[in-house]
Amino acid sequence: MSSLVEFTLHAKPGHYEEVAKLYGEFAKRFQEKHPSDELILLVGDPASGLVRGIGVLPHGLAEEVNSDEDFAAFNDSVSDLIAGPPERVELDLLEILKA
Repeated sequence: MSSLVEFTLHAKPGHYEEVAKLYGEFAKRFQEKHPSDELILLVGDPASGLVRGIGVLPHGLAEEVNSDEDFAAFNDSVSDLIAGPPERVELDLLEILKA
């Protein structure tokens, strides 16, 4: 079974581009380290400062992400650039439909 993990950051005013860049760099490193990732999407809204990563990961890997040292380093790198704590949601992936 796969999991869908959403990890959302709210950049402080003026820091959207920097947060988005750091998130993209982290996601690329993470996917290289964990090639079993099925899909990682990064989305954002510059007007509100929202930067969200959505990953489809094997269930066990989704649970291990929080203890990954690269993940901890990423969180440290954005901590002064975001307004409030990151939001993390993990859901069971039921189905992917493609056109």
